[in-house]
Amino acid sequence: MENEKKVCVTGAAGFLASWLVKRLLEEGYHVVGTVRESEETSHLWKLPGASERLELKSADLVTEGAFDDIVQGCHGVFHVAAAVSVIYKKDPQTEIVDPCLLGTLNVLNACKRSTTVKRVVCTSSVGAVRVRDGFKPNDVLDESMWYPLGKTLGEQAALEFGKDNGLDVITISPSLIVGELLSSSATTSTADIVRMLKGDKRWFDHGGYVHLDDVAQAHLLAYTNPNASGRYVCSAINMSAIELASFMSKRYPKLPIASTDEIEVVFPANFKGFSSRKLQDDLGLQFKSLEQMFDDCIASLDRKGLLT
Repeated sequence: MENEKKVCVTGAAGFLASWLVKRLLEEGYHVVGTVRESEETSHLWKLPGASERLELKSADLVTEGAFDDIVQGCHGVFHVAAAVSVIYKKDPQTEIVDPCLLGTLNVLNACKRSTTVKRVVCTSSVGAVRVRDGFKPNDVLDESMWYPLGKTLGEQAALEFGKDNGLDVITISPSLIVGELLSSSATTSTADIVRMLKGDKRWFDHGGYVHLDDVAQAHLLAYTNPNASGRYVCSAINMSAIELASFMSKRYPKLPIASTDEIEVVFPANFKGFSSRKLQDDLGLQFKSLEQMFDDCIASLDRKGLLT
């Protein structure tokens, strides 16, 4: 096996990471995926090529040195694992921020110590773009802000680490990812959509939406294009929560989706949208439509019985 065809994907059982593993296997890569202990992984073993070219290893994001042996021998690393929930049980620092920041640094340090890793692609979020002006010391953070804080710190640390240590690091910042669910249960990333489809009247104003497959493709393009560098925003459609509610209630009339005059917009977007021009111009990504991303998502949720 050529070294260039062996890559690591952290958080391999997650919504985006599972699809990225699927795309990598389709492209002939040997994938070393990291998962949490006792995490459901049956959907990964069902992927074409998994029995021949997939390895799964347990690793804890915040345990120093946990990734050293895992990334050794890999030519590239896709660091996708992170806390994705905006809700914490006791301590937002240890439950949300640390996995984003310390987890990223643990993976990057392992890559630095490796003798084989040449490029690292880290998954960030447009949550980090939304708060581009940063957080001030006296800011009061509620549940909606701990996640973008973690992503902001994690992305900053990744790009600075790469610059300071001569490691080729690229970040991909997607908006709300919508697409086919591979696992048998709704992930944190799809839970918000499930709530919308079931009639929840509290809608988070994400501002932008992108197909799951397009985000995976952005990661692949960032990894394979020798000229890729820095941060790439990955968002196909700019749309307010009100506009999305109008679209969804009209396109899926059989689902109990709240109407535009019923919804309560949580954390409204105070900007016009996100630009993915750099991703399109530099890497040539062509985005799928809003209709396709939600059609694919809803069809998969329906097949798995998650809309009843």
